[in-house]
Amino acid sequence: MSKYKTTVAAIVLFVGSCFVLSRDPPPREILHVREDTRLQAIATAALGDREGAIVIVDPQTGRVLAVVNPKLAFESAFPPGSTIKPFTTLALMRAGVITAGTRIRCRHKYKRTDVVDSCSHPRNLAPFNPSEALAYSCNYYFATLGERLEEDHVSRLLTDFGFEQIASGRWQPESAVGEGGFLQVTPMQLAMAYAALFNGDKVLPQERAILLAGMRGAVTFGTAEKAELDSLPSFVIGKTGTSTPLQGFRPQGWFVGIAFPSRTKTDPGDVQLVVVVYLKNAHGSEAAELTRSIFEEFSGAPSLKTSSTSVTVKQVSENTTRRMPLEDYIRQVVASEASVEDEPEALKALAIVARTYALKNLGRHREEGYDFCSTTHCQRFATIDARPAVASAIKETAGLVLQDRRNQMADTYYSASCGGMTANLKTIWGAEAPDYLRGVRDNYCNSGSHYRWTDVIASKRLRDALRSDPRTDVGETVRDISVTKHDQTGRAEVISIVGDRTRMINGWEFKLIVGRALGWQLLKSSRFTVTRAGSEFVFRGGGFGHGLGLCQEGAHVMAQRGQSYQQILAHYFPGTSVGDYPKL
Repeated sequence: MSKYKTTVAAIVLFVGSCFVLSRDPPPREILHVREDTRLQAIATAALGDREGAIVIVDPQTGRVLAVVNPKLAFESAFPPGSTIKPFTTLALMRAGVITAGTRIRCRHKYKRTDVVDSCSHPRNLAPFNPSEALAYSCNYYFATLGERLEEDHVSRLLTDFGFEQIASGRWQPESAVGEGGFLQVTPMQLAMAYAALFNGDKVLPQERAILLAGMRGAVTFGTAEKAELDSLPSFVIGKTGTSTPLQGFRPQGWFVGIAFPSRTKTDPGDVQLVVVVYLKNAHGSEAAELTRSIFEEFSGAPSLKTSSTSVTVKQVSENTTRRMPLEDYIRQVVASEASVEDEPEALKALAIVARTYALKNLGRHREEGYDFCSTTHCQRFATIDARPAVASAIKETAGLVLQDRRNQMADTYYSASCGGMTANLKTIWGAEAPDYLRGVRDNYCNSGSHYRWTDVIASKRLRDALRSDPRTDVGETVRDISVTKHDQTGRAEVISIVGDRTRMINGWEFKLIVGRALGWQLLKSSRFTVTRAGSEFVFRGGGFGHGLGLCQEGAHVMAQRGQSYQQILAHYFPGTSVGDYPKL
């Protein structure tokens, strides 16, 4: 808990579209608290039994439409984490440190303080401009540029937006990413500050355009992508934040979401709703996911529970696009992915995982005009006759999905074989991993055809493959390749390649580079060791595919031994359950 306390102190009040700061607790009628019973009920259900607060504000009138956990929302202040970055961006622009075209390449880890976390976005992206840095919430970008900001300048700007809990300590690089003691905010303060940012005249049009692009990017491809807010009728922008309490170590998650009528109506007078979520012991992406039901209710979006869902599939080999009912798509996916599976319970488990993945990732190729491609980039899809066992598995599990402990659809993946232990999402792909995607030991797949393998690759052939990508190109000679770090699931997390120069790369990326050049029959997974034998490199590994989530060879054995699809899924996704959402 922060040492900064207020009753409703320093909250921003509305007078028309002008914001007035007050240091004294205003009476409730001045706060214009007018609960919207629909939004209040949805917000209360969204938070559930988690510790945190939700604030919903009408930015045009200043009315507080809903508050869940008012005491925390009004009286408790915390470091805002990355939700401060739009204001940091504004300060950087006004100080002349950056322009709309300023680009900086992320180095992943800001080295000057341990308080600034390493960046969690994908590595090796092109240099970021300000909007892209906001979308990906690049800590390196903001901490590095934050060194060039002066405390007095930043304090004046933040005070102008209603942030009164500015500590006496000096501005630090971590202040630019919302960590440390420089600034503490309440959820209500944050809601009002964002309302002022997008509804008043405090921001120039060119400044506002950068912030809009960055926060829209956050929900379409950045840190809030999984919340799927970009699929709603309203035009929603947002900013996640994850911070650490001053006297604590567990993360706390923030999300600020703002709704406009459409992408063409985003002027100050158009902003319709501001939602702030604060969650203890959580990350910003989790806070973002809680807002989906709120924005759905506000925008009148049809629920998957009552709507007929269909998907659009691009068949890559034929260069054709088809639209079909969801269950038809799942039948073809399972028929393609489990072409030799004959155990009904294993097929049912795969059907539920594939269906959950499809619903969770609708619009994966939205920019290209369809939902899914037919390759393993999404899920394998081919127009083939589904065997009776497959058709039966789809029919018997119709409408069933995998849910996490909060009854939200889980993130689901599957592969041919995990090689004895499923993968950890964090170490293989760099994304935050829920509890059920951190790897489980699997003693069932040890009789499968891909459980263990050995690949011997000539050094010259491997050199040519590595030279196909600048991340692994070490020159004319490859002298040594070694796994310098395995993760807890046995997968190569960091690989060192030594030649005319040295390269370090993630094990999964190494596997992909070699596979693209030499064929996917080599290096079937990233769960391997490597040694040199004369002019050859010997890779000894296990598993086939990324190894996340459901292991198909292990599920087959579990089903053979009489275990149900519920037991199979509980093993590979611990803590999850099968539910009826949506019922189709």
